[in-house]
Amino acid sequence: MIIMLSILLIIVFFFYAFSMVIKLIFNRKIKRLNRETEQSSQSETKDNDNGQKSPRINPNIGEYTDFEEVE
Repeated sequence: MIIMLSILLIIVFFFYAFSMVIKLIFNRKIKRLNRETEQSSQSETKDNDNGQKSPRINPNIGEYTDFEEVE
């Protein structure tokens, strides 16, 4: 009986330790990915700001037409 209880406690301990290690690993990986995406978005923003202007829209191209449903 004591052997079964000790085996059960060992299994529970390893399961708990394994879950803690997995949470730690994934937390670090998510932080690293978040940092990389922030850096890439900042570099894209800097690339867009340097020398590239937004295209101007010519107001004489056409006008907006609102269509109505006919029954």
